[in-house]
Amino acid sequence: MLVDRWPREAECESKTLGETADSAQLSAQLDDYKEGQMKYAKMTCLAMAFMLPCVLLGLYSKSQAVAQEQPEYVGAELCAGCHQDTAKTWALTVHRQTLFNDEPSKKGCQSCHGPGAEHIASGGDPAKIIRPEKLKPSQTAAICTKCHTQANVTLWATSLHSRSKVSCTDCHDVHSPTTKMMSKAVEDGKIALEGLSRSIGQAEISAGIAAQDSKEQADANETVEQLKEERDELLDKVKGAETAYQRSAEPYLCYTCHKTQQVQSQMPSRHPIQEGKVNCSDCHNPHGGPERMLKEESVNETCFRCHADKLGPFTFEHPPVTEDCTICHAPHGSVNNDLLVQSEPFLCLKCHVGPHSRHGSLGDPSSFPAYYTNCLDCHPQVHGSDEHPPLHY
Repeated sequence: MLVDRWPREAECESKTLGETADSAQLSAQLDDYKEGQMKYAKMTCLAMAFMLPCVLLGLYSKSQAVAQEQPEYVGAELCAGCHQDTAKTWALTVHRQTLFNDEPSKKGCQSCHGPGAEHIASGGDPAKIIRPEKLKPSQTAAICTKCHTQANVTLWATSLHSRSKVSCTDCHDVHSPTTKMMSKAVEDGKIALEGLSRSIGQAEISAGIAAQDSKEQADANETVEQLKEERDELLDKVKGAETAYQRSAEPYLCYTCHKTQQVQSQMPSRHPIQEGKVNCSDCHNPHGGPERMLKEESVNETCFRCHADKLGPFTFEHPPVTEDCTICHAPHGSVNNDLLVQSEPFLCLKCHVGPHSRHGSLGDPSSFPAYYTNCLDCHPQVHGSDEHPPLHY
């Protein structure tokens, strides 16, 4: 019973047992126990001494195998040797700055396409290189977010675009120059077209005032034809540039999917998107936002960035204004004035049931045309007032 206990415990118990246990026999049992423990410890040390080199050898062999399996990175100049056109346009983009990175996985072409040694060794086999446009949206996003850790992309994983399986390459082309360069080409082309149109008009005037069948008239007509050929050629180029610009710039890129908003932006009452004064990204963050992919915390805060005069605070507030601007306004466009979702007085009558009074002139049906045409004629401070509860002046 006592051989499995420590000597001190056994000694204490032997004293307690008194006459029931023999001290000499107990001492012999304890000696046997100590001897067994010593043998066990020696055997354990010998086993560990034998196994340790084997374990270390196995770990070393495994690390060597992993090192040999690691794909190799090559220089971006080798990529440019085959992909010359792509390399030229890519050199005009902001991604060229990755060439200054020290880490191979974030340097140059291979920051997105992965190690290229196997791809080159195979003679350019597409299956031996990463192609982001062929990956799942989440996989492509993982590649992009290795470098793009800015605050405006931190909500991408939970954004509506991400949940809708939109890929980074659906909107971005990392090999193309910036849209500003394209926009500049379009603007320069249009200016040149305007100059050619004026020159054609002047040449036509010269041909018209020249003597009939004279050399001056023939020269003027020839000039007109030459200028028209230049104009038509430049017009084709400008249209091509406009098409390229529309594939990569706001709001045209957004309209690729958001057709409803594209139609609304053409309505009589709209934001000046067509004029280039407002863009989709002025209100929305395409990489994610707290509500409806907005840049601000709420619809109202987004609207107040430009419409600060509607912010208040007012002594007498209009509840729909403090709740949500879209209760009354269609932000992307409307057929009604002031981006209203419904024309007056019907919009107001959705909440304010008329007539104003069941007695007096306002209760007379004949007075309805005078009082139920434009509510703002009498209630102009519809966003709030500091003087009158009915939101008068």
